Amino acid sequence: MEEKPNLQDEILEETVPEELPVVEELEETDSEEPEAEPDPQEEALLKEAKRAEEAEAKVKDLQDRLLRNMAEFDNYRKRTTREKAQSFDNGVKHVAESLLPVIDNLERALGAAQDPEDSFVKGVQMTHDQLLAMLEKSGIKQIDPLGETFDPHFHEAMQHVDDEAYGESEVVQVFQKGYVMGESLIRAALVKVAN
Repeated sequence: MEEKPNLQDEILEETVPEELPVVEELEETDSEEPEAEPDPQEEALLKEAKRAEEAEAKVKDLQDRLLRNMAEFDNYRKRTTREKAQSFDNGVKHVAESLLPVIDNLERALGAAQDPEDSFVKGVQMTHDQLLAMLEKSGIKQIDPLGETFDPHFHEAMQHVDDEAYGESEVVQVFQKGYVMGESLIRAALVKVAN
């Protein structure tokens, strides 16, 4: 028996090609479609967004510069205030240093006075007290370390004496009083120290 070709197979072979060129053509035509022109409103929005970002960056930069300038000005103000106070203190110290020999001479005159009730001695005493009050008002205090323990930061030892009646490193005599302004030494006290 002779085999007859199957009709279904023959029809399928004729109608269905092995390759599908139609699909390829469709793909090619899809990719070749012309691109749509950009929307002018979209372009305008993008430009505005870019300008807004640039403006925001500029504002942040200006704010940073403003804060730095404010901090710098505050530091300048504090520094000038501190320098002004220091200049004032230096001026007061300079005037006090000029007046100390006058005060020393008034104290010597009072120490040599025979009659403390004499009107001339009272006038010298009042002048002395007035100068000390003026110095104290300016923040300057007198150091009179008699009977205190010797402190090399505020006292200068001129003599040394061995005497059992006094304690260790006790100031037994003051030759010249010292002066301080706050914690700053203007003049050290000249003293005699016992061992």
